[in-house]
Amino acid sequence: LEKEHRGSEKVFNARGKAVLPGFVDAHVHTSNTIKRGMGQDVPEIEWMLKTASPFTQHTKPEHIIRGTALGVLEEILSGTTCIGEIGGDLTSVAEKVFAPSGVRAHMANTINEIGAGSRPDAREPYIFFEDIGERKLRNAIDFLDKWHGAEGGRITCMFSPHAADMMSKELLLRVKKEANSRGMMSHIHVAQGGREAIQIDLRFGTTTVQYLDDIGFLDDTIIAAHCHQTTDEEVAILADRGVRYASCPTSIAIIDGITPPLALYIKLGGKSAAIGSDQANGNNSHNMLVEMKVAALLNKSRHRDPTVLPSWKMLRIATIEGAETIGLGDRIGSLEPGKKADLILLDLKVPHMTPVLSRPVRNITPNIVYSARGDEVETVIIDGRVIMENREVFTMDERRVIMEAQQAAEDVCNAATEDYMKADSQ
Repeated sequence: LEKEHRGSEKVFNARGKAVLPGFVDAHVHTSNTIKRGMGQDVPEIEWMLKTASPFTQHTKPEHIIRGTALGVLEEILSGTTCIGEIGGDLTSVAEKVFAPSGVRAHMANTINEIGAGSRPDAREPYIFFEDIGERKLRNAIDFLDKWHGAEGGRITCMFSPHAADMMSKELLLRVKKEANSRGMMSHIHVAQGGREAIQIDLRFGTTTVQYLDDIGFLDDTIIAAHCHQTTDEEVAILADRGVRYASCPTSIAIIDGITPPLALYIKLGGKSAAIGSDQANGNNSHNMLVEMKVAALLNKSRHRDPTVLPSWKMLRIATIEGAETIGLGDRIGSLEPGKKADLILLDLKVPHMTPVLSRPVRNITPNIVYSARGDEVETVIIDGRVIMENREVFTMDERRVIMEAQQAAEDVCNAATEDYMKADSQ
C-alpha cells in the first residue's frame, strides 16, 4: 500500500469513538426537503393530493436542486454514506449535487403515466397518459446510460416504476423486462396506503400485492418500498417471492399512522430488508440514527414484543443488510478487505452516549441505536475520500446550502399559498 499510494496516509485518532460502515438510506426523495413540516398531521388520503401537490406544481428545477442539496447535507452530517435516491428527473441533481458532494448514490428516475390532469379525485380512477409513460421510460434509460457507474462507480442506477396505481400493466412489465435485460433491479412503491388501495381496487378489483403477484411481477429483482397497506398473508407472499423490502417507518407512521411490517417480513423469511427516510414532508428528517430507533420502537410496539428487532439487527439493516437489499452488498455496508472505504466515526464521549461498557453487557450498539442523535458523527469517509472531519463538510458549503434552501422554500410556499388553501386539507 505504501508503494502504491505513497503520501496518501492519514491517521485518525479514534480513541473513544465508534468506527462503523456508513449508513445506507435505501429509499429517499431529497428534493422534498424544502417542504419539511408542510405535510404532517393530515389524513393519508389528503397527503399527496392536498398537501404535496399544491407545492409540486410551483417547484422549479432550481428549487429541486436546493432541496436536494439540503437533504444530502443532512444525510452526510448524520452518517449516511449511500443514498437510494428516487425522483422525477434526476439529471440536474446528479450533476449539481450528488456528483460534487462526494456521497454515494443509487439512483432512478420514476416512470409513470401520470400527468397534470390525471388525479382530479382520489376516489375515481386516475387518468393515464401513454405518451407521458413513454417519455419517462426514455428519460430513465437515458439517465442510467449516462450515470450508471459514473464518478468512479460511486453513482449507480436502477429502474423505478413508480407504483402499480400510476401506470398500466403493459408499461409496468416493460420496465421490469428492460431492467432485467440490463441485470438491474426495479425499485417500486408498493401498497403505500388507502389512496393506492382505492385505485387498485377500482382498476383491477383486487389489492396491490395480489395484482403484482398475479401478473408475475414479484421476484428477487424487485425492491418494494413501504408495503404497509398489506395483510400478513400478503407480506408472506412478498417474502416467499424473494422480494427485497425497503421500509420507511417514520414517514409511514406520520403519513399513514401505520407501522410498516419490517419485523413481520423478516420473521416470515424475507430475503433482504433495508430502511429509508423517504421525504421530509412526510418523515421530517433524513437521519438514519433516528430511523433505526423509530423502526425498532414501532415494531416492538406493533408485535408487543421487546425482543423484536434488537439493536444489533437494526444496525445491520442500516449498513450491510441495507447494502445487500439495494444490490451493493459486495461493495459497501461492512468494513472488510476488498470493499469501498465508506466509513464513519462517532464520538462516544458525550453525555448521552456515556458510559461505554463491555461487561457484563456490551452497550455500544444499543446506545448507538437508541441514544445517538446524529451530531455524534465526527468524520465521514466515502470511497476513501474524507468528506467530513470534525463536523466540517468539505464538499458542500453548509451555510450557503441552508440559506439557499430557505429562500427556495419561501419562493415555493409564496407561489403555492393560494392553491394550498383551495385544496382545503385538514
